[in-house]
Amino acid sequence: MPFHLKANCHFDDYYNVVIEDDGRVAYAYLMEGEDAIGDVWLYNIQEAPTDSNWDKQQLPYLNPEEYLNKEVRVSPIKDKSEVYFEWNESLNDGSIEVNIYIRDKFIAQIITGSKPGWSTLVVKDGPLAQVY
Repeated sequence: MPFHLKANCHFDDYYNVVIEDDGRVAYAYLMEGEDAIGDVWLYNIQEAPTDSNWDKQQLPYLNPEEYLNKEVRVSPIKDKSEVYFEWNESLNDGSIEVNIYIRDKFIAQIITGSKPGWSTLVVKDGPLAQVY
């Protein structure tokens, strides 16, 4: 079942996170106004492809098997109450950072300019997520 959530940064509402789950795969996008300034793959719903031939996949991409942590799985988000965001602003450069929790478990991090961000669900850096 598709899921969509938009959550504003609590200290600067010009920033928000959008979670898009299309029933196949889920991603999170760090937004500055209407611009995506960071993104990260969250989880596959459909079975992970066995190879990373991006040309054969439809958008948005499923994360292939070779990148996934087989020890950890996350079931799809069904309600906004299952998601929590922890927002921070860097004192050094003012960049925005958001940590994403699903059912109280830390899953991913996006920082201004991170395309992709970091995930606890991958074991290999790839184009959809980096190892946290």
